[in-house]
Amino acid sequence: MLKLVPITEENFKDVPDYCRRCFYWQSKGDFNAKDMTEEIEPRRLEWFLQIQKEIECSGGFIAYRDEEPIGFVQWGPAKYFPNTREYQSGPPSEDAAFLSCLYIPKEENRKKGLGTLILRTGISKIRQQRFNAIETFARKSNSDNPSGPLEFYLKNGFKTKHNNSDFQLVRLELE
Repeated sequence: MLKLVPITEENFKDVPDYCRRCFYWQSKGDFNAKDMTEEIEPRRLEWFLQIQKEIECSGGFIAYRDEEPIGFVQWGPAKYFPNTREYQSGPPSEDAAFLSCLYIPKEENRKKGLGTLILRTGISKIRQQRFNAIETFARKSNSDNPSGPLEFYLKNGFKTKHNNSDFQLVRLELE
């Protein structure tokens, strides 16, 4: 059974290393692999806890299957992700939750429907919050992207909102 659990101080260690050290969306401008060090981890945890406090919802969730962490998903209001303003096809709308990352670290867990399960579970949680839609940047040319490939989102009901670059802004309306 799959469950998404909000990030806390206690379970932060279960966030994939790559994601615990990434501050790309929360930064402005250049942020690359050389910046992804252990020193970033306290800032990431602080960011999650701040989001929870300010908007009364989690900015990130760990996906567990049978108590094993298998994935990570992050979303929130676009204002908490300043780097979205740098994208040619952005920025995301104020009424939408911005999905900045949906990541399954182990190759053997990919392409088995887990991404879709994590996305659907995330959609149900986002519906409970005050968002009218979900938006993300999905890459056309390559599946190597923190949020995932364009085809994945189109198969899951998202529509292209802005097609100005390799990273399209896609949107799913919530009812």
